[in-house]
Amino acid sequence: MNGFLNVLLIALAVGLLVFVLAELLARLWLRLRNQYWVWTPHRRIHMEIDRETLPALEPLVRFEVNRDGERGDEPPSRGPTTYRALVAGGSAAECYLLDQESTWPAVVQSVLRDPENLERLDHTHVHVGSAARSLVPCWYIHRMLEHTLPRVEKLDVTILMVGASDLVGWLEKKGPAVVEHGGLPTSSYFGQHPEGPFGWTLRSLALRKLVGRLQQRILRPIERRERTGKKIADNRAMRARAKELLDSYPDPTPMLAAYGRDLRKVIDLLRTRSRRVLVVGQPWFDKEFDAAEKAVMWNFGAGRPYDGEVTVYYTHRVASELMGKVDSVTATVARDAGAEYLDLMPVLERNLETYYDFFHFTPKGAQAVGASIAQALLSGHADSLSGGIRSAGELTGPGQSL
Repeated sequence: MNGFLNVLLIALAVGLLVFVLAELLARLWLRLRNQYWVWTPHRRIHMEIDRETLPALEPLVRFEVNRDGERGDEPPSRGPTTYRALVAGGSAAECYLLDQESTWPAVVQSVLRDPENLERLDHTHVHVGSAARSLVPCWYIHRMLEHTLPRVEKLDVTILMVGASDLVGWLEKKGPAVVEHGGLPTSSYFGQHPEGPFGWTLRSLALRKLVGRLQQRILRPIERRERTGKKIADNRAMRARAKELLDSYPDPTPMLAAYGRDLRKVIDLLRTRSRRVLVVGQPWFDKEFDAAEKAVMWNFGAGRPYDGEVTVYYTHRVASELMGKVDSVTATVARDAGAEYLDLMPVLERNLETYYDFFHFTPKGAQAVGASIAQALLSGHADSLSGGIRSAGELTGPGQSL
């Protein structure tokens, strides 16, 4: 009996040692590979939209990620015959609650795939992938691109739609005079990364992460979600019962300066990897709202509504005024950095058929955005081939449209 127990204890000790060594090797392997992905490759999410909250959206939304960690189709074999475009930015570019084919990056791809447009581009195929993520200011977008762009063989164009996240984050922190970077956990802007944190609980094991990635790649399971968007209704109600609406704001100069510097860094980085950089000004629902329009708004709290109760909000007049300042910085930086700029404000109708809140597009709105961006790409293509890059003012300045 004692002999059996001794054998069992030895077997358990050896098994534990093997497990510990395997776990340590898995952590080392992940760190040495040093791979970052904006979205988990091969991930698939299917969402049933809460139509009572979001009646303008489709009932079923597919969010599907390709092998490159981008939302979009699987990229074709890399080569000179494919016109490659990458989208980066925040939630208005992510289009999280729009079906895969209704997002504006997908609309850009569809328009460019028209045979006449392919001929104008002098390519046989077009691929548009989206590496946009919600609530990610420019500083983090630079970090995301810094880690992911080296994998890309070539990019014909990068489309950047930014600005709103920087403003919203600044207001949520109650307009600090000093803008500090950092603080967001890596997992909030990378779907897959090597940083851990690793531990010895089942959830934090590197081996578990490796098994999950293998399962994702081979089986491609579908994550199903019901009543998606219901939280927006809660956030609308929170804003409606706010104790105070602020119609003034702190000096935005520090936020605008930090945003301008970070945007310039992003554009400079993109110009080293992409033939063209098109900066699209973040459009917003800029008008005096009627009762129905006011009822669907939920942003601009002095605090983060997804983290708890917010009782103080900024008025939409303040939000529009500040977005105008952000947009002015966007256009100026794009011009100075040698990127192209597209102003969508004159193009988009300001109603609930275009927006379902202050920033985010309905399928109809995304169609208009995608068509405008595709036209901008086609209009500027000859200049990019000849080595000339039209500046913001030459492509379209603020208040102008193509």
